[in-house]
Amino acid sequence: RLSFPSPQHTPHRADPAMLDLAIGVALYTTPPHIKFPGLAAVFLVRSLLRKRKGNCGDNDNNDVTANEPSTGVELRWDNITSTLNTKKTKNNNKGNTSDADTLNSRVILQNVSGKARPGRLLAILGPSGSGKTSLLNVLASQTPNEGNLTLSGSLFRNDVLVRDTKRGREASQIGSQAHRKKVAYVRQQDVFFSELTVRETLTLSAKMKSKSNGSSDSIDESVTATLRAVGLSECADARVGDQKKNAGGISGGERKRLALACELVGDDSSSQVVCADEPTSGLDAFQAERVVRSLKKLCAPGAVDEATGKQSPGKTVIASIHQPRGSIVSLFDDVCVLASGKVMFHGPLELVAKWFAAKGHVMANNVNPAEFLIDLASVDVSDSQSESKSKDQVDKLCAAWRTEGSVFLAARENSFAKKLADTAASVSPLLKSLSGRGGESFSESRTGKVSSPVRALDGALDALTKGNARSTTKPPGFFAHLRLLTARSWRQVTRDSKTNKVRLLTSLNSALVFGSIFWKLGVKQSHVQDRLGLLQVTAINAAMAALMKTISSFTSEKVIVDRERSRGCYGTLPYLIGKLVAELPAGAFFPLCFGAVVYPMCGLNTQDVPKKFLNFAATIVVESFAASAMGLCVSAIAPTPEAATAMGPAVMVMFIVFGGYYVNAENVPFAFRWITKCSLIKHSFQGLCLNEFRGLDFESELRGDTKHGEEVLERLGFGNESVENCLAKQTNVLGFCYLATLYALEKNAPSFQAMGSPATEAFMDAAVVVEEPDEEYEESVDPDDGVQRVETKDTEDDADTSSE
Repeated sequence: RLSFPSPQHTPHRADPAMLDLAIGVALYTTPPHIKFPGLAAVFLVRSLLRKRKGNCGDNDNNDVTANEPSTGVELRWDNITSTLNTKKTKNNNKGNTSDADTLNSRVILQNVSGKARPGRLLAILGPSGSGKTSLLNVLASQTPNEGNLTLSGSLFRNDVLVRDTKRGREASQIGSQAHRKKVAYVRQQDVFFSELTVRETLTLSAKMKSKSNGSSDSIDESVTATLRAVGLSECADARVGDQKKNAGGISGGERKRLALACELVGDDSSSQVVCADEPTSGLDAFQAERVVRSLKKLCAPGAVDEATGKQSPGKTVIASIHQPRGSIVSLFDDVCVLASGKVMFHGPLELVAKWFAAKGHVMANNVNPAEFLIDLASVDVSDSQSESKSKDQVDKLCAAWRTEGSVFLAARENSFAKKLADTAASVSPLLKSLSGRGGESFSESRTGKVSSPVRALDGALDALTKGNARSTTKPPGFFAHLRLLTARSWRQVTRDSKTNKVRLLTSLNSALVFGSIFWKLGVKQSHVQDRLGLLQVTAINAAMAALMKTISSFTSEKVIVDRERSRGCYGTLPYLIGKLVAELPAGAFFPLCFGAVVYPMCGLNTQDVPKKFLNFAATIVVESFAASAMGLCVSAIAPTPEAATAMGPAVMVMFIVFGGYYVNAENVPFAFRWITKCSLIKHSFQGLCLNEFRGLDFESELRGDTKHGEEVLERLGFGNESVENCLAKQTNVLGFCYLATLYALEKNAPSFQAMGSPATEAFMDAAVVVEEPDEEYEESVDPDDGVQRVETKDTEDDADTSSE
């Protein structure tokens, strides 16, 4: 546990989002001829500013990433340190003259360094809590932005520094946003729209990222190639299904590969870096191996271009793997072992046994290397003695790699280079003889102008690359996104037959129950209260049904929307408009079914029935839309699905209390009268009462009985209103909820942590790293068992080593 001085207080800057909210609320209270032009102007200005801000980070980096498809991408990271400030305490030590506040911090990553090379699969191994996901987030520049998290270090993309800087970035740097768009990041959550097929999901993802303008053939070719590359051709037309209840959908392994395919398909699939966070978790051994083989296939170089004679490089693939079996480990090219946020080993897989054998940990034959490494990197907390012993072992191994690892890898690379030079010298006479016989054909085969065996390595990825090369540079605009998102939402709503059947049965069941209880209401004095009760429960039923359905569906859908928005696929406005348009028919159909049954069964106002019924239906339909919009707003504000489920009914209960039936509007305290103006229950109940009681006469038996419906409206305080005004007020509530949802989604948009300068010594652990003399590593073969081992030979004499 480390202690850091509290930062100096800096002047607080105004939040632009809060300023937008204040302006929006002020405009929303103005008359319509001022409200709508003002809101449109604010939205236009903010969109232009946001677009300008996004473009200034990308225009300077086009040249940096332009040559990557021909050279591949090498990621290198140096001294990555991440700390989480967990608690703030006060320093009251008597010996300390300052009472400065301190932050107790937990180190997540500590001086992590390494690199990932193109055409190789790097596996990040380690026990739970060792920092695997945190490191992947850093490499993809997608570390969630948290106020109590500190991130420092350096990330290089082909020796170009990746850094968040202001306008005027140096030519030798690339912005984090540009790097983020060039990384395909597959997260652990594989959530999709359940009613779409695998092919439709990939096609939509390709069209969202495609910069072509209507080239459907190239998109279809790209989708087909990607399906073949990840092994999803057989289930291309199968429904994706729900993650929680997977009946009728694809399997868990296919979902993982679909998540990988969604990141690779489209014009942005030219990104040469692929990061996968535990893609095998929750899968059986067979499905896990298929997923890793799909990742391994991405490392293979593409075919040779006949026009240029150049071969497309393999992708740089980085994956954190949890409990891999032996056949999966054999697919790894490099491994990075993390232990308590520190690097224990980072290098080729074949050097694992040699390195740890030199440190006194011999890996037995027929042992899974991954299990061997995780055992070494784990801390045994069964008892205090075992915990102390395992911690010391982990610290020693991490310190050894920190001081000797680079020397060990350099020795191995020099040995490999020497063997390669010897091999080249031995085959040089043969090459000369071949060149003398047919030098022209040999040269042509070398440059790739004729058939090459490399072309057969990965035909699917080659087709994917060719399909992407035909696209232009114009991304899809607002209306293209609106069309695609509307089509996706429409398919999701119309194909969800189980939910639609349940909603229909629920609406009809509620209508039959209410109709049976309030069967054929008359005009007696007792029926006045019955009519009021029926109209109140009608308003509550329509609102609660729409509210809970929206909360249950949007909380899971928001995960997909946030993931797609973090990739910059589309904006919030086209998504909300598309969702509203797609759900309009279904949102109106179920309240209409309810009203069509309740109105005749209960014998509501029979004067001018067509007009009265249309007003009745319009009121509950608009209320259903307003409740659905409120559900979107609550879901957008709530941090978790559980919180949204708890907040929605709580807000609705408050609206019911101030809905005009239990408390008269004139008796509401002044401090709470704003709730009555926001209550969609009140506006709906008021409109239903106006439609029902206006022009309705009751039988009078005693003095003081209610003779006319207008008397009921006066007692409720509804006498000076009209049905049209109530519909307009509900529309205002609906519009305000949608604007609040838009604001909440923009405010809570995925944001990522900026990386600071490399960590200082204050972030290191208490152990002091002592410089050790350089060591040379040489291999030897034990004549007894034939096992190849690594021995160290000091470059200094024994006396100097002893003094050290």
